Amino acid sequence: RVDRISCSNSGLTSEAAQHLDQIVPPVLNSFSDQDSRVRYYACEALYNIAKDIVTESDQFSIEEFIPLLRERMNVLNPYVRQFLVGWITVLDSVPDIDMLGFFLIFLMALTC
Repeated sequence: RVDRISCSNSGLTSEAAQHLDQIVPPVLNSFSDQDSRVRYYACEALYNIAKDIVTESDQFSIEEFIPLLRERMNVLNPYVRQFLVGWITVLDSVPDIDMLGFFLIFLMALTC
């Protein structure tokens, strides 16, 4: 069960959005599993699904996403901040997205 969750989006990348109704419900259901490993892999799978959709979608708008990301950086929880930095790293790895233009926004948000 854990292996199936962690591999739930394997090989889907550009077509993942078409299969969300089949992929997401079992992953979400796994968040209430008694086994902490299952919950961990469910979280990882959901992150990977979201990442694949964002990085492969023609409809994703970095200009609309950055203010949302910036707004959430006001949170003091270190785990939330680490998660947000992870998103910045993912977005920076996408060749068509120039994250350097947003560097000062993120730097100011993370140091306040």
